Amino acid sequence: MVRDACLDIMNQRIHTGDKSIPVHRVAILRPFSLFLRDIGAPVERRFQQAGLPYFALDNVDNYVPSHRFYSFLINTAQREGIEDLGFHVSHKYGADSADPHMVHLLRHSTTLYSGLSKASTLINRTITNFRMGLLRSKLDDFSCFYYRPSCDADNPAIDQIGWFGIMILIGMVREFTGPHWQPTEIGVMGNRLPTQFIREQFPNTRIRLVQHYSYIALENTLLGLPPSHTAHALPASPLSQFEPFAKDFVGSLEQILHSYLQENDLSIEHFASACNMSKRTLQRKLTDTGTSYSTLLDHALFHFASRMLKDSDMTVTNIAHQLGYNDMSHFTRAFRRIAGVTPRAYRQQHNLDQEREIK
Repeated sequence: MVRDACLDIMNQRIHTGDKSIPVHRVAILRPFSLFLRDIGAPVERRFQQAGLPYFALDNVDNYVPSHRFYSFLINTAQREGIEDLGFHVSHKYGADSADPHMVHLLRHSTTLYSGLSKASTLINRTITNFRMGLLRSKLDDFSCFYYRPSCDADNPAIDQIGWFGIMILIGMVREFTGPHWQPTEIGVMGNRLPTQFIREQFPNTRIRLVQHYSYIALENTLLGLPPSHTAHALPASPLSQFEPFAKDFVGSLEQILHSYLQENDLSIEHFASACNMSKRTLQRKLTDTGTSYSTLLDHALFHFASRMLKDSDMTVTNIAHQLGYNDMSHFTRAFRRIAGVTPRAYRQQHNLDQEREIK
């Protein structure tokens, strides 16, 4: 049905950045945490076992290393005894819980075609490991809405990623068609045939096992549909406001480091492991770029602290403790080294600036 479009997918280049570390936005972890909590599983322990920072969930726009996300999928599916974890998570929670920004874009689009195009742009800007897009078949009246990760086809996490992605794609289309629409054809990555439970959800859909990408086929006549939900009163956020994944090595390190700042262990050994490399390799690569881990850490801590000073009512002492500083003088010196002023002076200046803007 959509074979020619599928061949085009294989020719699509995945832009991961030549030297960056593959990352996922934390948003993708949110529905998994909700699902595990619902079934009574130890959510925080599952995160820890995969080396993921549980506190990262506080900001869905943070980034975590892709290899640890894959470990989380494999480990959690095995320990909870849920063969089709990815399917069950996205089937229960859908696109809304996975990425509220994406659904917001969909509901502010004029047509299904426009919505899928905007959502694909967002995904391609903010996740290194995926390529999402809509391709029209040249041979029939169907389009192929696809989702292609750059991880190896033999990665054990593929079986979870495949169906998780499929249900997200379907959920996006249902924002326009309504909740009962089903694709005419599904091509899903993985090495296992769909379970009986999955087949029962799609009684009239042809399901194929494919390599390297997942897709759903939808009729071209649907592409002009308006959203079935009323758009939120707030205006849609422009795509330019979302921070894209870093395409350079140091930039990707900085994005990952922001997610780990509230961990107890911020040693270079711990962080190198999070980035899937040895301490020596990390040090050498940082030296080659003219910086050091201590410099990266200082700037990341400053970024977090300055945001807390501006956007929260937390005391300076509590902010310092949250960042692992037991000695306030050490925190003050580290902050002043970058900002040129103490944390309290920084907050006071920010408050004065806001008062002037109001006047």
